[in-house]
Formats: sequence, structure tokens, C-alpha cells
Amino acid sequence: MKRVIYVTTTFPTLAAFIENEVHRLVQRGVDVQVLTLRGVSAEYQPEHACLIPRTIPVGSPLAPSAWLDLARWFVRRPFRVFSDITRLLWASRGSFYALAGHLGYLPAAARVATIAERANVERIHGAWAHFPASVAWLAARWSGRRFSMAAHAGADLYRTQAFLAQKVTDADFVTACVRGNAEMLQRLVGPDRGRVVWLYHGTDLSRFGAVVRDRAAEPVLLAVGRLAVVKGFDDAIAALGILADRGVRPRLVIVGDGPERERLVESAVQRSVSGQVEFRGSLTHDEILPLYGSAWALLAPSKVMANGRRDGIPNVVIEAMAAGLPVVGTRAAGLEEAIESGVTGMLAQPNDPASLADAIEPLVRDPGLVDRLGAQAHLRVSDEFDAARNFERLYRLFETDGLEDGSCE
Repeated sequence: MKRVIYVTTTFPTLAAFIENEVHRLVQRGVDVQVLTLRGVSAEYQPEHACLIPRTIPVGSPLAPSAWLDLARWFVRRPFRVFSDITRLLWASRGSFYALAGHLGYLPAAARVATIAERANVERIHGAWAHFPASVAWLAARWSGRRFSMAAHAGADLYRTQAFLAQKVTDADFVTACVRGNAEMLQRLVGPDRGRVVWLYHGTDLSRFGAVVRDRAAEPVLLAVGRLAVVKGFDDAIAALGILADRGVRPRLVIVGDGPERERLVESAVQRSVSGQVEFRGSLTHDEILPLYGSAWALLAPSKVMANGRRDGIPNVVIEAMAAGLPVVGTRAAGLEEAIESGVTGMLAQPNDPASLADAIEPLVRDPGLVDRLGAQAHLRVSDEFDAARNFERLYRLFETDGLEDGSCE
């Protein structure tokens, strides 16, 4: 494979999984273009800045060139284009969210198809299972390219599953970064259809696995992520209040920004724990590394929202475990695949601050337990979440059109 297009939402970002795939593909000599439906992100890790020249926004429904491309494809392949659009929109009729998104991104699909044809791209890869994969599916069919996709969690799998089965069936392969989601996708299409591969993103062990642990003298808890309801940081603050009533007062450092920040600050005040909570805003990976080294535990109290939005296995969970930091998470959406309660961390019930406090308390009372669980967490990640090793499986999928992933399963 010499040339591939990734279709995604926004790029680059403060996350790392898609960015790391692109970096590694480029290092293998693959010419990667990243086409975004929402433009170029304003916030990203500094090491991803070099990927911006590879990024082209294509998602604006107001772009005359995209509408012109759509008209050209209608002229060139009227039956195929009309049939594909009709199937996609009919499958979306039960969800306004899916219908509006699919309708709005039709010009983007035409634009991607045109770029793929002109650049002689071999494959169009939808980096998310919802709208990016739909755009990639259309563009691949119109331009005659190969199609594959990735599935994660939350909005791309559970907010709507309109047309999802068709995309999974038609893809050369589908990677899913949570085992439960891979099993769900296979059930969706049946055992004899589709090629669904369970493949963790992993993390850079040479970076996060090299963190020198220097645990703070007093208990410090760490929470990292976008300040959004799905992250459950409100439950973390509520758990601090419960722990305070038990005579335990760990500090909580929250890294990230987002729409819930003001509400979280207010919650800390209302629960009389504002003196224990520090909001650090968004930080780069290099700035987070010392926090992984000094904290007693990472909190990942994720929730499953009513609209299906959920977290999967957040990158920060694997990064922290690689650094030898135990994680306190919830039994929600995939964290159980990474965290073995009492062995590599602790698990609590989602949406339950008291359960979360129960999971945190043994760690803040016993630094020896912190160290033992942290050591096991590092071993667990080294065994199954090595990004370099897992990328080799992904690369084999690209190279063999999904026929071989290099696994031993």
C-alpha cells in the first residue's frame, strides 16, 4: 500500500491514537492524507503539528467545489450515486441525527472521492464508525477504491447504528479498540459476514513506560480528559466529599478543559472540597508525564449516557498504567478490559460516587497497595497494549486488504 486517505472528524487532536497510526504509516513510506469533516483542530499535541500539512478539511456543506464534485459524480455514475445515497438516507430515516449528518456530508463524500481518484489513492479508511466511515464508504464506492474503517465507542457506535451493518459488511476489515465492541459488531452482521478485528490502540511504552515513579508524600489523585459529563469527573468530586466524611482528604488534580468546567468548580465548592481540587487546564503529554510519576492513582469514572455516548478505554488509562500508576475506573464501556479490580487498579459502579469512594479509599490509606497495583498495571499494559506491536497487526491488515492481521489468535 502506497497511498491511503483517512477520513476523520477533526485532526490533529490532543489524543494520540489516530495521530500515532498516521505517524507510523508515514514512517513506513505510506503517503497518508487526512481529510476532516470538522476542520483542523485548534488544540493538539506539539508532536502532531507536522501532520497538519497532510490535513485537508472537506466537511463544509457550503463549499461550492464539493457540490460541484457531487454533481460531476452524478453525471459520471448516476445509478451508483443515486442508489448509494438512497440506501444511506433510507437507513437513516429513524434517526434525525443520522439523517441530518448523512445528508449534510454528501458533498464531502464527493470531494473525498475526487481527491482519491486524482491522487491515485488505493484505500479510503474511515477513522470513526459513524459519519467518517459513511463518507469513506460512499467515496470508495464512487471512486473504485478499497474501503476499511475503525470503530471506537460512544457517538460513533451507540448514538446511532444507522447503516452501520452495511459498512461493516462491505469493509475489507473493521478494527475495534474494545473487545466488547468488536463482539457487538460481529453480532450485528452475523458470524459469516464482515471482518471485525479486535485491536487495542495501545500506548508508546518507550515514552510512558519509562516514567520514573516518585509517589507524592501525601495522596494525590489524578483525572485527565475533556471536562464533559461522560467522563464522570462530577462523581470524582462527589467521592472526595464522601471520603472527607470518613476522615480521608486526598488532593485531586484535574487535567483538561471543556464545557463542564464551571459546573465542576461549583460542585467542589458546594461539597466543601474546593481546597482539595486543582484544575490545571489542558496539558501536553510532556507536561502530564510528571503527574503520572507522582500521583497515587488515576481516576476514570466514566459513564454511559442516555444517548449511548461512552468512553471505551481512554488513552490516559493505558498511559497511566504503563507509567506504573493504578487506575480507579468504572464498570462501563470497556474499562474492565484494562483494569482488573484489586490487581491492576480498582473498579466501581458508574454514576455512583459512594462506590467510587469505596474503590479509592484502600489506595489512599495504603501506599504499599498503590505500588503493588501500579507494578501489575505496568506489566498488564506491556503485555497487551504495546502500540508498536499492535500497529504491526494494523499494518498487516492494510497490506493484505484485511486477509491477515499478523495475530496469533
